[in-house]
Amino acid sequence: MSLPSTDEIAAKAHLLPMLRAAIRSIETENLDHAETFLDSILKQEPGFADALHLKGYIAFQRGTLDMARKLVEQAIAVDFHYENYHVTLGHILLAAGDRDAAKKSFGAAIALNPKYCEAYIGLAHIFIAEDALDAAIGALFTAQNASPKHAETNYMLGYAMMTKGDAKQAIRFFGIAHRLAPGNIRYKAGLARSLRDVRMKRPNPELVTSVLPLLGTPGVEPRDLAPVIESAICMDPLFIALNPIDDLPEKQASAVLADPACPDLMQIAALPVWLKHGLVSHPALERRLTALRRGFLSLALRNRAALQRYEPLLCLLAIRAFQAEYIDRVTTSETAQIESLATALDTLAPTEHAPLFAVYACYRPLYRRHDAASLAAAAWPAAYADLKRSQLDEPLGEFRIAGGIPALTPIEDQTSQTVQEMYEESPFPRWHQPILGTPQTVSGRLRTALPLQQIPVEERLNPDILVAGCGTGLHAILAATSYAFSKVLAIDLSRTSLAYAKRKATEIGIGNVDFAQADILKIGGIPQRFDVIESFGVLHHLRDPAAGLAQLVGLLKPGGYMMLGLYSELGRRDVVKARDLITQLGLGDSPEDVREFRRILPKRDPQLAVNLAKSSAYYALSDLRDLVFHRQEHRYTPQQLRRLIDNAGLDFLGFEFSSPKPLGGYRARFPDDVTATNLDHWAEMEIANPDLFANCYRFWVRRKG
Repeated sequence: MSLPSTDEIAAKAHLLPMLRAAIRSIETENLDHAETFLDSILKQEPGFADALHLKGYIAFQRGTLDMARKLVEQAIAVDFHYENYHVTLGHILLAAGDRDAAKKSFGAAIALNPKYCEAYIGLAHIFIAEDALDAAIGALFTAQNASPKHAETNYMLGYAMMTKGDAKQAIRFFGIAHRLAPGNIRYKAGLARSLRDVRMKRPNPELVTSVLPLLGTPGVEPRDLAPVIESAICMDPLFIALNPIDDLPEKQASAVLADPACPDLMQIAALPVWLKHGLVSHPALERRLTALRRGFLSLALRNRAALQRYEPLLCLLAIRAFQAEYIDRVTTSETAQIESLATALDTLAPTEHAPLFAVYACYRPLYRRHDAASLAAAAWPAAYADLKRSQLDEPLGEFRIAGGIPALTPIEDQTSQTVQEMYEESPFPRWHQPILGTPQTVSGRLRTALPLQQIPVEERLNPDILVAGCGTGLHAILAATSYAFSKVLAIDLSRTSLAYAKRKATEIGIGNVDFAQADILKIGGIPQRFDVIESFGVLHHLRDPAAGLAQLVGLLKPGGYMMLGLYSELGRRDVVKARDLITQLGLGDSPEDVREFRRILPKRDPQLAVNLAKSSAYYALSDLRDLVFHRQEHRYTPQQLRRLIDNAGLDFLGFEFSSPKPLGGYRARFPDDVTATNLDHWAEMEIANPDLFANCYRFWVRRKG
């Protein structure tokens, strides 16, 4: 919404201070305060159109759509000629599912002001939902021609181009939006997503300089930037100059590093930023880091003084190793040397010998040392602050947090206990920047997820949300920021995972989520009931997914919704091959066996190795363990999903996709199924597109009747 210019209502000067105060309160999201000012204005002047419009906007934000529509229509009746009134009404109508009426409102705004970008953006949202990309792009280009420096128009053009598959144009428009409003998180995330498949073939310092600041931003997925950044690092002359070290044994590698003429890799601008925020996935970079680690370990035992010049790089290598959970293979020689170093450290302090502790931390986490508490209490050089925080302060803090997490149910099922043990050992995933949602009403969230469904308008104010199986909190934080004025309960089997989740939520300032330990197979006994339950990637790890689903169904409020994520049999075909190979090799799921599988896989099945390496899960130990070593897993076909859903007394509402493309393809193939809910048809779609549900089936259901 475009807030009114105070100059436009200067004639009502005596009300101007209160209107200004209301606008400031809305901008700072203090809606109660804003409403107090607006009520005072309307008490004095009931027909004050701007106050009616703003009250309608507040009602819209709160999800009371009928009231919002009534107030904005009153404002329009008082003064038809303000285009932003019509745009606000258009968004209210769109949220209520009335696209035709919304189009008319946006059209009315354009008739009043043909250069009003917000109206074209509203139309574009409708066209994109209807898979009319060319119409959306046309509307947005009209707006862009009228106002080339309107950031949201350029962002929406980027989104539309990315949806259409035009990566070059998507990068262009996302880049313009980001340059116009560099602090906007959505624009940063959009630009990062558009670069997901861009791997540079020649140096492009300007591109690298523009994307590096995106790292460390909430909402930006580092893996989206991996191809650009890692290709830039690997083609840097300093990196290439050190290529011979990759195949050297540790003593020779250490000799290269001890030479004062050895290239300083920290001069590669992208390297330190990437090691701190990213997940290394480029084979050449991975080889280089393991070679450096071997050389530094040898220096730690034979030439400690030579480590001093490498302090910043040592810290980042240790942080990267910790983030990847030490997935790199360790040779027998390295194992013997790290044992010697571990013993030597027992009599040393980090104050004087921090480089040695950093070398150790490249192989093993500091918080698991017997002297971790004293190391955390010790004074470390300033250069090692990030290493100390990541490997000591945060993990030890999580131990304390874990003790205070409430238990809602016992964990008695044997399979649940086995899965719990796995995640206590390997909390999944270890993440650094959250994915944040855009606050919406429950109905609005469902309409965004299911654009072909007629979702009834319901006033579910302050909705209660359950995230069943939250892991380390990414999903819980996304839910907490996606549902306006919500209260989220996030449960999991693993206290270690929950402690990580709670620490991260506190750091980010997410205050509307509570974490608790519980088994889904027992959760039906708790007193709370929920407007929405989300359980993604969880039920298929239960001994009896149907029993777990029945427990969750019983927790839904009348008319409540549920979002589920379950493995696809076809989408997991490479995982099934990997699991079969693991069985053939006689491997368990210990960290050593995970590393061994990763070493053997390229030799035993090169194509399978290539396929698995496309997933970011291949580059962190707990992620890879979860991907192919999980102790309990069920997989489904669309027809099996239908039986599961029907037996639970649920209606299938549709699959949710991150792009309109799959729904567009479905509608083109099966035009008679206007809601895209025929699971037999989806089975045909999946056979034709085997990677359609490679991650999971993500779908929504609701109780029958």
